[in-house]
Amino acid sequence: MNEIVLPKELGEDAESSVVLWYKEIGDAFEKDETLLEVQTEKVTFEVPAPFSGILKEIKVHRGETAKTGDVIALAQVA
Repeated sequence: MNEIVLPKELGEDAESSVVLWYKEIGDAFEKDETLLEVQTEKVTFEVPAPFSGILKEIKVHRGETAKTGDVIALAQVA
């Protein structure tokens, strides 16, 4: 399994809340396709897929928070 992490573009140690997942477990996705939307204190940000694959596990669900660099999901590379 490959890790999908909250990107550093949000800022060093920024805490973000998951607003919406665009994909569900078992869904295929392409590199750079939007996987989810997160919100910081200042901005809402769409998180793109770092690689093409199949979503296998969501670790941070809607309404939960994560920090930059945290693992938010696991996926199988396609």
